[in-house]
Amino acid sequence: MGVDKAGRKSSRFNFIRRSTPRTTDDSTTQELEASVDGIEDDSTPVSGGAQGEETRDLKDEPSMEDAPDTQDEANMQDEKNAQDETNAQDGTNTQDETPRQDPLSTVTKLPEDESLRQNSLSIVTESPEMQSMSLSSDTPAQELTITVQDADRADSPVEDPEVTLKNLQETFQNIIDDKLANIPIRLIDTHSGILYTSNDLEGIFKESQEYQRLQENLLTTSLSKLQRKVDEFFRYAMLSHKWASAKDEPQYWQIKGSVYEMDAPREIRKLQQFCTTSKREGFRWAWSDTCCIDKTNNAELQESIISMFSWYKESAITIVYLADVSDISQLKDSQWFKRGWTLQELLAPRFIRFYKQDWQPLIDSGKNHKVELLTILHDITRIDIEVLKAFQPGVDNVKKRLSWVGARTTKKIEDIAYCLMGIFGIHMPVMYGEKHNAFVRLQKEIMALTDDLSLFDWLGESSTLHSYFAAHPRCFMTPSYDARQDSTSSKFEFRLLKTSKRITSGLSSSALKLVKDVLSNPPHGRFIANGRMSMPFFVHEVATLIPNQKPGIFSYLVKAEGLSELEVITTQQLVPLYGKNLAIKYRIVRMWEASLIQRQGSTGAEAPDALTDNPDSPELPTTENSPKQDKDKEKEKDKDKEKDKDKGKSKGKDKDKEKDKEKDKEKETDKEKEKEMDKEKESWVGRSKELVTDFVADIVTHSTAAALIRRMQEPFVAQLLCSPGDKQPWRRVGTTTRIIAHASSGSVNFRGLENVIVH
Repeated sequence: MGVDKAGRKSSRFNFIRRSTPRTTDDSTTQELEASVDGIEDDSTPVSGGAQGEETRDLKDEPSMEDAPDTQDEANMQDEKNAQDETNAQDGTNTQDETPRQDPLSTVTKLPEDESLRQNSLSIVTESPEMQSMSLSSDTPAQELTITVQDADRADSPVEDPEVTLKNLQETFQNIIDDKLANIPIRLIDTHSGILYTSNDLEGIFKESQEYQRLQENLLTTSLSKLQRKVDEFFRYAMLSHKWASAKDEPQYWQIKGSVYEMDAPREIRKLQQFCTTSKREGFRWAWSDTCCIDKTNNAELQESIISMFSWYKESAITIVYLADVSDISQLKDSQWFKRGWTLQELLAPRFIRFYKQDWQPLIDSGKNHKVELLTILHDITRIDIEVLKAFQPGVDNVKKRLSWVGARTTKKIEDIAYCLMGIFGIHMPVMYGEKHNAFVRLQKEIMALTDDLSLFDWLGESSTLHSYFAAHPRCFMTPSYDARQDSTSSKFEFRLLKTSKRITSGLSSSALKLVKDVLSNPPHGRFIANGRMSMPFFVHEVATLIPNQKPGIFSYLVKAEGLSELEVITTQQLVPLYGKNLAIKYRIVRMWEASLIQRQGSTGAEAPDALTDNPDSPELPTTENSPKQDKDKEKEKDKDKEKDKDKGKSKGKDKDKEKDKEKDKEKETDKEKEKEMDKEKESWVGRSKELVTDFVADIVTHSTAAALIRRMQEPFVAQLLCSPGDKQPWRRVGTTTRIIAHASSGSVNFRGLENVIVH
């Protein structure tokens, strides 16, 4: 608020002053205008609109509505006396000499301040009675009014109050709609025990006193407060539990009235206790998967299964009922940790309370039990503590995420896949009756979103629908393999030569060409069409596959090109391959991964000692575009710049023009390149190229080729493929142990990549 010359506080309101003929001298006019200017310069912009009420909170000064009436009258009287004294000194009395003017009189506006005008609470006209006093900041807003005609004549940008109110009502309704779209389809009223739909909840909210108060004060209520009030009303509790038999759990069709008045089925008491506990915790609404889903409605069932993870995540509290736990020492043995659906019910909620079989809290703490029992939950589930604290859905660490549910069970085969959709953030149709195909579909969806090869790092039976996908999440429960930690990985039978030049010179021209082809044009990824998957492999043809006589297992000794002999233990009996038996074919394959390509200029910290610097070894050859050449070029450019500075101004100007032309040419060239890149990105091939761009050098050098060859000599995780004959699709053979392949002694023969069709 400003202060005028008389020391009075100026009004925070923007108002229009109607000019009238005066006989006062210029000093009086200047003094009044200065007072008004003070008001304009020092007033604070206030949002709110046409009703003249502030919407932001004032912490350090009282609101106008709270100002006492007596203080208002005193301030107005002081201002009137001061104005009378000023008029008396000038020998004029505008109140006596000036006749009342017609409303069409000339309008004098205050200096324009667009932000103040837009946010002004009201427009005030100065009547002859008000000309003798200045508006005080303590004047109640209700006393400041203006006719619509005056506002129009003043060309004021003030919005129509009806339009403002209508916009706020629409915004309020949008907040309600957004909230209803993110809560469960049905909720139980813990006060009455009645089951309501989300549409019913909207009607209940609009009949509440809270809604009426918000509607009456829309113009003075901030959007954040509206959102907070809506969130508070629709807060709900979720039940997590191990189901009893379906006939004992209360179903949707059995709920006719209040759940508190029901005495059947047998598990109705669990539902009643859950509602009572939720009410005691301060939550009006509650959800249970037993009775809040109409399982006869396929559309509703599908929506509920897909949305269930987000419902648990958005819940105010998740109440976990442990029917088989009477003491915390029994927690690790609870069946709750062995069910598939309860995994997301542990990871998704932010706030969890555990209750024992007698419906008493598991621990004597009113805080978040998920945080209080974090270490115990980690020990039971083997899920990282950081993941338990703040879990996020995604397709990273695929093998680890799938392993979390490996030891869990579900009553329906399909649910082992459906309960993982929220864990990976994947949505796919729910089709009960598809049996094991559900888990295959889940793996296909994951493969489409990630290049994580751990999706294929599984042991056990392959799916009957597609041989390269696992049949069950338990296949992923084996630890991940790291070739660098293998006991033989640091003791290669084959010693690489000392320099990259001599390594690559040891290859045939055709093998070196294969290396460069892989580096310059790496594979674009994997895809499935017509039930067949195209996958890039390094292929080692199997020469012999002979049974290894071991009781109780299917063990075979396999000899493949370029590899040492290895043992393979399979889940099924295989047809032996030896001699001239060409009726069946086998392959040992290595999956392509972008990490095989070493970034150009890398220090090669993981390289074996064979490639370390040695005084006796010749210097590594300097190849085109090598880091050393780049540094030399930069030094030459710096020297040229210093010489250019010593030359004449005329030459400098010419060079500047030439540089500008060169820059323009470079810009045009860059634009053309960007257009070409955009065209490539439109195809799935272009998108897959982006995934390995950082790993591929523009020009393949001897050092990058040597790095790839070195990596190919390390032990690797392999798969065994089988084909019943020529032109027959390849299938992956399930194994009970991981196949770790080693390069054969003295072998440096490089095999190119081959896209293999796997069924």
